[in-house]
Amino acid sequence: MTTKTVYQTDRAGLFQCEVDADESPLEPGVFLLPARAVEPAPPASWPDDKWPRWNGVAWELINKPTTNDQASEAAKKLAAFLAANPEVAELVGM
Repeated sequence: MTTKTVYQTDRAGLFQCEVDADESPLEPGVFLLPARAVEPAPPASWPDDKWPRWNGVAWELINKPTTNDQASEAAKKLAAFLAANPEVAELVGM
């Protein structure tokens, strides 16, 4: 079976990895792309603070997501909210 390299993205369009697309057994020359995979290659390299994102038409470089920082910030906001609203904390069993 013939394969070709395509490029996997997550739901936000952020580049994840290279994956193989298999050729259709019913349509020679047609490749079956995995969900959220695209054929155009992302840039070969990018700065450390950027990350490739497929915008539906082309790759663009965006600021590199920092999910740990975002989660930590959200946890701090939630803790402050619950401290200021003890009745809510009691309702959710905190």
